Amino acid sequence: MKVLSINIRATQGGAGRVGYDLHRRLIAAGIDSRILYGYASGIRPDPAVADDPSIVMIGSRGVVLTNYAAHIMIGQEILTPSRRILHEEIARADIVHLHAPHHWYLHWHGFTAEIAAMGKPLIITAHDWWLVSGRCGFVRDCSGWTRACGECGKRRFEDLPALVDRSAIVRRNRQRDLRRITTPLAIVCPSKHLQTDHRRIYPDLTVEYIPNALDLEFEETLALTDLKKRRHGHVFCASDLNSPGKIDSALVRKLAARKGRDIRLVGRNSPFTDLNVTLEGEVRSRKQLAQIFASARSLLFTSQMDNAPLTIIEALSTGCYVVAYPSPAAAEMLAMVGGRCAASPSEAETLVLESRESELYGGISPDKLAERARHLFSGNQLLERYSALYTKLIVDAKGMLKA
Repeated sequence: MKVLSINIRATQGGAGRVGYDLHRRLIAAGIDSRILYGYASGIRPDPAVADDPSIVMIGSRGVVLTNYAAHIMIGQEILTPSRRILHEEIARADIVHLHAPHHWYLHWHGFTAEIAAMGKPLIITAHDWWLVSGRCGFVRDCSGWTRACGECGKRRFEDLPALVDRSAIVRRNRQRDLRRITTPLAIVCPSKHLQTDHRRIYPDLTVEYIPNALDLEFEETLALTDLKKRRHGHVFCASDLNSPGKIDSALVRKLAARKGRDIRLVGRNSPFTDLNVTLEGEVRSRKQLAQIFASARSLLFTSQMDNAPLTIIEALSTGCYVVAYPSPAAAEMLAMVGGRCAASPSEAETLVLESRESELYGGISPDKLAERARHLFSGNQLLERYSALYTKLIVDAKGMLKA
Protein backbone atom coordinates (compact mmCIF):
# COMPACT_ATOMS: atom_id res chain seq x y z
CA MET A 1 0.00 0.00 0.00
CA LYS A 2 1.35 3.40 -1.04
CA VAL A 3 0.00 6.38 0.90
CA LEU A 4 0.56 10.00 -0.11
CA SER A 5 -0.24 12.63 2.52
CA ILE A 6 -0.54 16.31 1.59
CA ASN A 7 -0.43 18.92 4.33
CA ILE A 8 0.27 22.60 4.89
CA ARG A 9 3.04 21.75 7.40
CA ALA A 10 5.35 18.78 7.81
CA THR A 11 5.71 18.72 11.61
CA GLN A 12 4.45 22.07 12.87
CA GLY A 13 0.96 22.90 14.16
CA GLY A 14 -1.79 20.49 15.11
CA ALA A 15 -2.51 19.14 11.61
CA GLY A 16 1.22 18.87 10.90
CA ARG A 17 1.93 16.91 14.06
CA VAL A 18 -0.96 14.50 13.48
CA GLY A 19 0.03 13.93 9.86
CA TYR A 20 3.72 13.46 10.66
CA ASP A 21 3.08 11.03 13.49
CA LEU A 22 0.74 8.96 11.32
CA HIS A 23 3.41 8.95 8.60
CA ARG A 24 6.04 7.63 11.03
CA ARG A 25 3.71 4.94 12.33
CA LEU A 26 2.80 3.84 8.80
CA ILE A 27 6.47 3.44 7.88
CA ALA A 28 7.14 1.52 11.10
CA ALA A 29 4.28 -0.81 10.13
CA GLY A 30 5.92 -1.50 6.76
CA ILE A 31 3.62 0.75 4.71
CA ASP A 32 5.05 2.96 1.95
CA SER A 33 4.22 6.50 3.09
CA ARG A 34 5.24 9.89 1.71
CA ILE A 35 4.37 13.49 2.62
CA LEU A 36 4.20 16.57 0.43
CA TYR A 37 3.90 19.75 2.49
CA GLY A 38 3.45 23.43 1.76
CA TYR A 39 6.06 25.12 3.90
CA ALA A 40 7.33 25.67 7.43
CA SER A 41 7.53 28.95 9.35
CA GLY A 42 8.91 31.76 7.20
CA ILE A 43 7.96 29.90 3.98
CA ARG A 44 11.08 27.81 4.45
CA PRO A 45 11.77 24.06 4.57
CA ASP A 46 11.07 22.35 7.88
CA PRO A 47 14.49 21.68 9.46
CA ALA A 48 13.06 18.77 11.47
CA VAL A 49 12.66 16.70 8.28
CA ALA A 50 15.37 18.18 6.10
CA ASP A 51 17.15 14.82 5.74
CA ASP A 52 14.04 12.69 5.22
CA PRO A 53 13.62 11.78 1.53
CA SER A 54 10.04 10.62 2.13
CA ILE A 55 8.96 14.19 3.02
CA VAL A 56 9.17 16.92 0.36
CA MET A 57 8.31 20.62 0.52
CA ILE A 58 6.31 21.74 -2.52
CA GLY A 59 5.64 25.35 -1.55
CA SER A 60 7.72 28.26 -2.82
CA ARG A 61 7.88 31.85 -1.63
CA GLY A 62 6.67 33.20 -4.96
CA VAL A 63 3.62 30.94 -5.22
CA VAL A 64 2.66 31.25 -1.54
CA LEU A 65 2.84 35.05 -1.61
CA THR A 66 0.93 35.15 -4.90
CA ASN A 67 -1.79 32.95 -3.42
CA TYR A 68 -1.86 35.09 -0.29
CA ALA A 69 -2.45 38.20 -2.42
CA ALA A 70 -5.09 36.38 -4.45
CA HIS A 71 -6.89 35.29 -1.29
CA ILE A 72 -6.88 38.88 -0.04
CA MET A 73 -8.42 40.04 -3.32
CA ILE A 74 -10.78 37.22 -4.37
CA GLY A 75 -10.91 34.87 -1.36
CA GLN A 76 -9.17 31.85 -2.88
CA GLU A 77 -5.82 30.52 -4.11
CA ILE A 78 -5.01 30.51 -7.82
CA LEU A 79 -1.75 28.52 -8.07
CA THR A 80 -0.35 25.16 -7.02
CA PRO A 81 3.45 24.97 -6.69
CA SER A 82 5.57 22.03 -7.86
CA ARG A 83 2.79 20.68 -10.07
CA ARG A 84 5.04 18.07 -11.68
CA ILE A 85 6.01 16.61 -8.31
CA LEU A 86 2.39 16.66 -7.14
CA HIS A 87 1.23 14.95 -10.35
CA GLU A 88 3.91 12.25 -10.15
CA GLU A 89 3.32 11.50 -6.48
CA ILE A 90 -0.46 11.28 -6.90
CA ALA A 91 0.04 8.94 -9.87
CA ARG A 92 2.36 6.74 -7.77
CA ALA A 93 0.03 6.51 -4.75
CA ASP A 94 -2.68 3.97 -4.07
CA ILE A 95 -4.51 6.50 -1.92
CA VAL A 96 -4.17 10.23 -1.23
CA HIS A 97 -4.66 11.67 2.26
CA LEU A 98 -5.22 15.42 2.37
CA HIS A 99 -4.90 17.13 5.74
CA ALA A 100 -5.01 20.95 5.63
CA PRO A 101 -5.66 22.29 2.10
CA HIS A 102 -5.63 25.97 3.05
CA HIS A 103 -3.15 28.76 3.77
CA TRP A 104 -1.96 29.57 0.28
CA TYR A 105 -0.07 26.50 -0.89
CA LEU A 106 -2.70 24.57 -2.87
CA HIS A 107 -5.18 25.45 -5.60
CA TRP A 108 -8.30 23.56 -4.53
CA HIS A 109 -9.95 23.41 -7.95
CA GLY A 110 -6.77 22.15 -9.60
CA PHE A 111 -6.13 19.57 -6.88
CA THR A 112 -9.62 18.06 -7.01
CA ALA A 113 -9.45 18.00 -10.81
CA GLU A 114 -6.19 16.03 -10.59
CA ILE A 115 -7.70 13.50 -8.17
CA ALA A 116 -10.79 13.11 -10.33
CA ALA A 117 -8.76 12.71 -13.53
CA MET A 118 -6.48 10.05 -12.03
CA GLY A 119 -9.30 8.20 -10.28
CA LYS A 120 -7.51 8.01 -6.94
CA PRO A 121 -9.35 7.31 -3.66
CA LEU A 122 -9.13 10.28 -1.32
CA ILE A 123 -9.30 10.83 2.44
CA ILE A 124 -9.59 14.35 3.77
CA THR A 125 -8.99 14.88 7.48
CA ALA A 126 -11.05 17.93 8.43
CA HIS A 127 -8.99 19.47 11.22
CA ASP A 128 -11.29 22.52 11.15
CA TRP A 129 -14.36 23.95 9.38
CA TRP A 130 -12.69 24.97 6.11
CA LEU A 131 -14.53 22.33 4.06
CA VAL A 132 -17.95 23.52 5.20
CA SER A 133 -17.27 27.25 4.97
CA GLY A 134 -16.33 29.56 2.13
CA ARG A 135 -13.37 31.28 3.77
CA CYS A 136 -12.35 30.50 7.35
CA GLY A 137 -11.09 27.46 9.19
CA PHE A 138 -12.54 28.41 12.57
CA VAL A 139 -16.14 29.59 12.52
CA ARG A 140 -16.24 30.60 16.21
CA ASP A 141 -19.65 32.24 16.84
CA CYS A 142 -20.64 32.53 13.16
CA SER A 143 -23.48 30.34 11.90
CA GLY A 144 -23.37 31.58 8.31
CA TRP A 145 -21.73 28.34 7.18
CA THR A 146 -24.94 26.46 8.08
CA ARG A 147 -26.76 28.50 5.45
CA ALA A 148 -24.71 29.61 2.44
CA CYS A 149 -21.97 31.83 3.90
CA GLY A 150 -21.69 35.41 2.62
CA GLU A 151 -22.15 36.83 6.13
CA CYS A 152 -18.51 37.49 7.09
CA GLY A 153 -18.81 41.23 7.68
CA LYS A 154 -15.68 42.36 9.55
CA ARG A 155 -14.80 38.73 10.20
CA ARG A 156 -13.40 38.67 6.68
CA PHE A 157 -10.26 40.37 8.02
CA GLU A 158 -9.61 37.46 10.38
CA ASP A 159 -7.81 34.26 9.37
CA LEU A 160 -8.05 33.62 6.39
CA PRO A 161 -8.33 37.32 5.43
CA ALA A 162 -10.09 38.75 2.37
CA LEU A 163 -10.96 42.31 1.40
CA VAL A 164 -14.24 41.30 -0.26
CA ASP A 165 -16.64 38.72 1.13
CA ARG A 166 -16.89 36.14 -1.66
CA SER A 167 -17.44 33.30 0.81
CA ALA A 168 -20.85 32.32 -0.60
CA ILE A 169 -19.44 31.84 -4.12
CA VAL A 170 -16.28 30.14 -2.87
CA ARG A 171 -18.27 27.80 -0.62
CA ARG A 172 -20.53 26.76 -3.50
CA ASN A 173 -17.55 26.13 -5.80
CA ARG A 174 -15.61 24.32 -3.07
CA GLN A 175 -18.44 21.84 -2.53
CA ARG A 176 -18.97 21.41 -6.28
CA ASP A 177 -15.28 20.58 -6.77
CA LEU A 178 -15.35 18.00 -3.98
CA ARG A 179 -18.47 16.29 -5.27
CA ARG A 180 -17.08 15.86 -8.77
CA ILE A 181 -14.71 13.22 -7.37
CA THR A 182 -16.41 9.95 -8.21
CA THR A 183 -13.79 7.59 -6.77
CA PRO A 184 -14.07 6.45 -3.11
CA LEU A 185 -13.91 9.48 -0.84
CA ALA A 186 -14.09 9.88 2.93
CA ILE A 187 -13.97 12.89 5.21
CA VAL A 188 -12.46 12.14 8.63
CA CYS A 189 -13.14 14.38 11.63
CA PRO A 190 -11.09 14.24 14.86
CA SER A 191 -14.10 15.17 17.01
CA LYS A 192 -17.75 14.15 17.03
CA HIS A 193 -19.08 17.70 17.01
CA LEU A 194 -16.98 18.43 13.91
CA GLN A 195 -18.28 15.21 12.35
CA THR A 196 -21.85 16.36 13.01
CA ASP A 197 -21.16 19.70 11.31
CA HIS A 198 -19.65 18.05 8.24
CA ARG A 199 -22.47 15.53 7.95
CA ARG A 200 -24.88 18.44 7.98
CA ILE A 201 -23.26 19.95 4.89
CA TYR A 202 -22.25 16.67 3.19
CA PRO A 203 -25.08 14.22 3.94
CA ASP A 204 -24.30 12.42 0.68
CA LEU A 205 -20.64 11.74 1.55
CA THR A 206 -18.91 9.38 3.99
CA VAL A 207 -17.91 11.30 7.12
CA GLU A 208 -15.97 9.25 9.69
CA TYR A 209 -14.76 9.99 13.22
CA ILE A 210 -11.17 9.17 14.22
CA PRO A 211 -9.95 11.04 17.31
CA ASN A 212 -6.48 12.55 17.48
CA ALA A 213 -3.86 10.69 19.48
CA LEU A 214 -0.57 11.01 21.30
CA ASP A 215 2.46 11.02 19.06
CA LEU A 216 5.29 8.49 19.26
CA GLU A 217 7.83 10.79 20.88
CA PHE A 218 5.35 11.99 23.51
CA GLU A 219 4.36 8.41 24.34
CA GLU A 220 8.00 7.41 24.69
CA THR A 221 8.60 10.30 27.09
CA LEU A 222 5.52 9.39 29.15
CA ALA A 223 6.85 5.88 29.69
CA LEU A 224 9.85 7.39 31.50
CA THR A 225 7.95 10.06 33.45
CA ASP A 226 7.19 9.87 37.17
CA LEU A 227 3.55 10.89 37.54
CA LYS A 228 3.41 10.60 41.32
CA LYS A 229 5.82 13.37 42.15
CA ARG A 230 4.53 16.57 43.74
CA ARG A 231 2.86 18.96 41.33
CA HIS A 232 2.70 22.73 41.44
CA GLY A 233 1.74 25.60 39.20
CA HIS A 234 -0.63 26.17 36.34
CA VAL A 235 -0.01 26.23 32.60
CA PHE A 236 -1.48 28.27 29.76
CA CYS A 237 -0.58 26.87 26.36
CA ALA A 238 -1.35 28.18 22.85
CA SER A 239 0.49 28.60 19.58
CA ASP A 240 -0.19 32.36 19.88
CA LEU A 241 -0.50 33.65 23.44
CA ASN A 242 -1.74 36.98 22.11
CA SER A 243 -4.84 35.44 20.54
CA PRO A 244 -8.01 36.46 22.45
CA GLY A 245 -9.83 33.44 21.02
CA LYS A 246 -7.34 31.07 22.67
CA ILE A 247 -6.12 32.77 25.85
CA ASP A 248 -8.12 34.62 28.51
CA SER A 249 -5.59 37.35 29.29
CA ALA A 250 -7.68 38.59 32.23
CA LEU A 251 -7.40 35.19 33.94
CA VAL A 252 -3.65 35.08 33.34
CA ARG A 253 -3.27 38.46 34.99
CA LYS A 254 -5.56 37.58 37.91
CA LEU A 255 -3.67 34.41 38.74
CA ALA A 256 -0.27 36.02 38.24
CA ALA A 257 -1.20 38.75 40.71
CA ARG A 258 -1.81 36.15 43.44
CA LYS A 259 1.16 35.73 45.74
CA GLY A 260 2.84 32.36 45.49
CA ARG A 261 1.12 31.35 42.25
CA ASP A 262 3.39 29.63 39.74
CA ILE A 263 2.11 30.45 36.25
CA ARG A 264 3.84 29.06 33.16
CA LEU A 265 3.09 30.28 29.65
CA VAL A 266 3.84 28.08 26.63
CA GLY A 267 3.66 29.66 23.20
CA ARG A 268 4.92 32.55 21.13
CA ASN A 269 3.93 36.24 21.04
CA SER A 270 3.45 36.60 24.80
CA PRO A 271 1.87 39.93 25.83
CA PHE A 272 2.60 39.12 29.49
CA THR A 273 6.25 40.16 29.75
CA ASP A 274 5.32 42.59 32.53
CA LEU A 275 4.03 39.82 34.81
CA ASN A 276 5.75 37.59 37.33
CA VAL A 277 5.29 34.43 35.26
CA THR A 278 7.56 31.85 33.63
CA LEU A 279 7.72 32.37 29.89
CA GLU A 280 8.57 29.04 28.29
CA GLY A 281 8.23 30.38 24.74
CA GLU A 282 7.39 28.11 21.83
CA VAL A 283 8.19 24.58 23.00
CA ARG A 284 8.94 22.18 20.15
CA SER A 285 10.62 19.50 22.22
CA ARG A 286 8.08 16.80 23.01
CA LYS A 287 10.12 15.77 26.05
CA GLN A 288 10.16 19.30 27.44
CA LEU A 289 6.42 19.77 26.92
CA ALA A 290 5.66 16.45 28.62
CA GLN A 291 7.78 17.48 31.58
CA ILE A 292 6.03 20.84 31.85
CA PHE A 293 2.60 19.19 31.98
CA ALA A 294 3.75 16.36 34.26
CA SER A 295 4.99 18.84 36.88
CA ALA A 296 1.89 21.09 36.82
CA ARG A 297 -1.37 20.84 38.75
CA SER A 298 -3.48 22.06 35.87
CA LEU A 299 -3.68 23.29 32.31
CA LEU A 300 -5.99 26.29 31.97
CA PHE A 301 -7.69 25.76 28.61
CA THR A 302 -9.69 28.86 27.71
CA SER A 303 -9.74 28.51 23.91
CA GLN A 304 -13.00 28.93 22.04
CA MET A 305 -11.42 28.20 18.66
CA ASP A 306 -10.04 24.66 18.79
CA ASN A 307 -12.04 21.64 17.68
CA ALA A 308 -9.90 18.68 18.85
CA PRO A 309 -6.96 20.17 20.70
CA LEU A 310 -3.85 18.01 21.08
CA THR A 311 -2.93 20.15 24.08
CA ILE A 312 -5.79 18.63 26.10
CA ILE A 313 -4.80 15.08 25.12
CA GLU A 314 -1.19 15.68 26.05
CA ALA A 315 -1.93 17.31 29.39
CA LEU A 316 -4.39 14.61 30.46
CA SER A 317 -1.95 11.85 29.54
CA THR A 318 0.57 13.29 32.03
CA GLY A 319 -2.04 13.44 34.80
CA CYS A 320 -2.33 17.21 34.56
CA TYR A 321 -5.91 18.29 35.27
CA VAL A 322 -7.38 20.31 32.40
CA VAL A 323 -9.55 23.15 33.69
CA ALA A 324 -11.42 24.24 30.59
CA TYR A 325 -13.90 26.96 29.81
CA PRO A 326 -17.12 25.58 28.28
CA SER A 327 -16.72 24.70 24.59
CA PRO A 328 -17.89 21.81 22.41
CA ALA A 329 -14.30 20.64 21.82
CA ALA A 330 -13.24 20.63 25.46
CA ALA A 331 -16.52 19.15 26.69
CA GLU A 332 -16.29 16.22 24.27
CA MET A 333 -12.68 15.40 25.04
CA LEU A 334 -12.95 15.72 28.81
CA ALA A 335 -16.07 13.56 28.85
CA MET A 336 -14.01 10.76 27.28
CA VAL A 337 -11.92 10.53 30.47
CA GLY A 338 -14.89 11.06 32.79
CA GLY A 339 -14.37 14.80 33.24
CA ARG A 340 -16.22 17.99 32.47
CA CYS A 341 -15.61 21.64 31.70
CA ALA A 342 -15.90 24.26 34.39
CA ALA A 343 -19.44 25.61 34.29
CA SER A 344 -18.13 29.15 33.83
CA PRO A 345 -14.90 31.16 33.85
CA SER A 346 -15.58 32.09 37.46
CA GLU A 347 -15.84 28.43 38.48
CA ALA A 348 -12.59 27.69 36.68
CA GLU A 349 -10.84 30.46 38.61
CA THR A 350 -12.28 29.29 41.93
CA LEU A 351 -11.29 25.65 41.41
CA VAL A 352 -7.73 26.67 40.58
CA LEU A 353 -7.36 29.10 43.49
CA GLU A 354 -8.72 26.52 45.94
CA SER A 355 -6.76 23.59 44.42
CA ARG A 356 -9.96 21.68 43.72
CA GLU A 357 -9.31 20.85 40.07
CA SER A 358 -9.83 17.12 40.68
CA GLU A 359 -13.54 17.77 41.33
CA LEU A 360 -13.98 18.15 37.57
CA TYR A 361 -12.90 14.49 37.27
CA GLY A 362 -14.81 12.94 40.15
CA GLY A 363 -11.82 13.19 42.46
CA ILE A 364 -9.64 10.83 40.41
CA SER A 365 -5.88 10.99 41.13
CA PRO A 366 -3.41 12.37 38.54
CA ASP A 367 -1.81 8.97 37.87
CA LYS A 368 -5.20 7.30 37.32
CA LEU A 369 -6.24 10.15 35.02
CA ALA A 370 -3.03 9.69 33.03
CA GLU A 371 -3.58 5.95 32.73
CA ARG A 372 -7.11 6.46 31.44
CA ALA A 373 -6.06 9.13 28.92
CA ARG A 374 -3.12 7.13 27.56
CA HIS A 375 -5.40 4.20 26.78
CA LEU A 376 -8.06 6.34 25.10
CA PHE A 377 -5.64 8.42 23.03
CA SER A 378 -3.17 5.70 22.05
CA GLY A 379 -1.34 6.36 18.81
CA ASN A 380 -1.65 2.70 17.84
CA GLN A 381 -5.42 3.08 17.69
CA LEU A 382 -5.01 6.03 15.32
CA LEU A 383 -2.78 3.91 13.06
CA GLU A 384 -5.17 0.95 13.08
CA ARG A 385 -8.24 3.01 12.23
CA TYR A 386 -6.62 4.97 9.42
CA SER A 387 -4.97 1.84 7.99
CA ALA A 388 -8.35 0.09 7.93
CA LEU A 389 -9.94 3.05 6.17
CA TYR A 390 -7.11 3.24 3.61
CA THR A 391 -7.54 -0.45 2.83
CA LYS A 392 -11.31 -0.17 2.49
CA LEU A 393 -11.16 2.76 0.06
CA ILE A 394 -8.43 1.13 -2.03
CA VAL A 395 -10.46 -2.09 -2.29
CA ASP A 396 -13.59 -0.08 -3.18
CA ALA A 397 -11.65 1.78 -5.88
CA LYS A 398 -10.42 -1.48 -7.41
CA GLY A 399 -13.97 -2.79 -7.35
CA MET A 400 -15.14 0.26 -9.30
CA LEU A 401 -12.46 -0.33 -11.94
CA LYS A 402 -13.55 -3.96 -12.41
CA ALA A 403 -17.17 -2.90 -12.73
